[in-house]
Amino acid sequence: MIKKYLILIPILLLFIISIIYLPTNLKYKQLLWVGISFLLCFKISKIKLNKILKYSCLYYLIGIILLIIVLVIGKITNGSKAWLSIGFINIQPSEFMKIALLLFNLKYKRINIHLFNLYNILPMILIFLEPDTGGVITLLIIYLYFLFRRIKKKYKKYLIIMLLSIILLTIYLVIFNKELLINIFGSSIIYRLDRLTNFIRDDNIQSTNALISIATSKLLYFPEMFNDFYISYLLSKNICLIVIIVSCTISILFILIKKNTIVSRIVFYMILWQCFYNLAMNLKLVPVIGIPYLFISYGGSHIVTSMILIGLTISKGNKSMNLA
Repeated sequence: MIKKYLILIPILLLFIISIIYLPTNLKYKQLLWVGISFLLCFKISKIKLNKILKYSCLYYLIGIILLIIVLVIGKITNGSKAWLSIGFINIQPSEFMKIALLLFNLKYKRINIHLFNLYNILPMILIFLEPDTGGVITLLIIYLYFLFRRIKKKYKKYLIIMLLSIILLTIYLVIFNKELLINIFGSSIIYRLDRLTNFIRDDNIQSTNALISIATSKLLYFPEMFNDFYISYLLSKNICLIVIIVSCTISILFILIKKNTIVSRIVFYMILWQCFYNLAMNLKLVPVIGIPYLFISYGGSHIVTSMILIGLTISKGNKSMNLA
């Protein structure tokens, strides 16, 4: 019983590091979100997964409704309409959709393939319209994981070829025919293209100042310092090596504690993708797309979402959801 909670020790250590180095006005908010998220994690871990899955359809419908609402009355931040303001709290529905989509896929593993594609692609379209590229990619990971489990082995290579073709076609349109790309995806694609072209031109103030801060250990100002670029801040304080070691410990515990369950496997992939991409983003190796470093970056939505996912990983009855 105690063994499965070992994963919470390194996670708690990351949260402590996060809170210590945050400015005073953000410390208490982060502490509040961490407290709420741990309570939710413990509560969920005590519930059998099958009981949680009973309401997966309801979670999915609520997620879709919130994504539609945010497109209508959402708060625009950094060019993205991805936040709902409720009093002094800002909620990011795309974060909670990760949980809803995961649970829905677990519950309805044998649903008709056309319906399967529809309910996975619909939230991605809504999040794409915000736009939130990072959120779309995370949902895409969930979708592809379950899609690969559904299709026969001989068809998997064709799926990989199709995905690579879409990526290459998009790159071609970005370079040689932006007008067609705008006609296909709408004017919001400009926001994504700007981030991509800024990366190619090496013209992004956030990543440039972050990299200078890392190299000189002298902190420069850059937007999102305590959100997506908190790792750069910690690197400038010579504390980031500890963060990376602790993150690796979390990965090892994931593999050792629940290595044979669907839930732990997909949650592991989601966390690994976000942390590695955020680190690469801070080192100016990839375009900036708004991906937080989990358990470190400031923000309530991704903290609560991540800890709910951890709670699902260690919940009762999870062993029945095996990979056989």
